[in-house]
Amino acid sequence: MRHFLTTLDQIAHADSVGTFEGVRRHLQWQARRLIGGFPCELPLSQSRLRVTSPSGVSALVNAMGEYDYNNMRFVRSFLEHSGGTFFDIGANIGAYTLIASEISGAKVVSMEPHPQTFAVLADNVRLNARHNVTCLQVAVSDREGTIALTDGLESSLNHVLHDGEDAQDAIEVRSQRLETICESTYVFPDVIKIDVEGHEPAVLCGLGRYRAAARAILVEGGDRLAIQDWMRTAGYSGPWFVHFNQAILAKRTQARAEDPIFVRGDLLPDPRSLDGGESCLDLSDLLKRDFRDRGVHTWP
Repeated sequence: MRHFLTTLDQIAHADSVGTFEGVRRHLQWQARRLIGGFPCELPLSQSRLRVTSPSGVSALVNAMGEYDYNNMRFVRSFLEHSGGTFFDIGANIGAYTLIASEISGAKVVSMEPHPQTFAVLADNVRLNARHNVTCLQVAVSDREGTIALTDGLESSLNHVLHDGEDAQDAIEVRSQRLETICESTYVFPDVIKIDVEGHEPAVLCGLGRYRAAARAILVEGGDRLAIQDWMRTAGYSGPWFVHFNQAILAKRTQARAEDPIFVRGDLLPDPRSLDGGESCLDLSDLLKRDFRDRGVHTWP
C-alpha cells in the first residue's frame, strides 16, 4: 500500500502527465498485474518499450510516459542541437536509450551489466530498429576485471556489492573503466547519464583522463559530497536541475525531483535571476553554446 501511495504522489507531481490520466493508467496497471499480462509493450515518446515485469521502470513508464520528463527532454534537446554521443550507464531496460536514439544523428552507447536485464535492453533496441545504438553488457566501475552484482527480481534495484556488503543472491559480471571503453571503441561521450544504485563515484573515477570529455553529466545521488567534489575537480558546475518548460537550469528541484545535472564550466552561459531572485541558467543559451563548442576538444 505504501508503494502504491508513493506512486500516486509521484504522478500528482509529474510534468509528463495529468494527475487524472496518470492515476487511470496506474489503476489499469494494477489490473494487469492481477491477470499476469506480461510481457507487454508500452508507448514511450516515439518508441515502444517492451517490459517483462510490472514494477520499477515498467510501472513508471506506464503511468507517466517520460517519467523523468525534464531530464529526458534535456537529453533529446541536447542531441537535437549538438548531435554527438550519449552514454547511458545503468541503462536497465532502455528507457533513456530509446529516447536518445530517436535523434537519428546521435550515437548512443548503452551499458547494463545484468544478463537478463541486458537481454531486455537489447530486445528493445531491436524492436525499435535503432541502428545508432551500441549495447555493452558491462558493469562500469573504477576497475577492470569482474565484480559482484546483486541478482534480485527488481532489475532497477540490482547493484554492485560494496565492501562488507553481503547478498544471498549475487552474480559475477565483467567490469570496465569508462577510460578503457572510450579508448577501445574510440567513442567519447558528449552527455552522460549515470544511474547505478550507489556506484556512481566509482563510475566517475573510471573516466580517468577523459573526465572532462562530457559537456553534461546527469547523475543519481548528485547531492553526495563525493560526487560534488569530483565534479568541481573535473571542472563541472552543479548540481543544477532542469526545468524544461521554463527553459532554465535552477538550483531548486522539480515538483517530482529528478536527478541533478552537472555542466562543464567552460560551456556555462551567464547566470540570470528569476523574479524571486533565484540564480538560474538559460537552457536555450546553453544548448546554443554547446553547439558552437563542438570540436574544441579532440581526444587521442
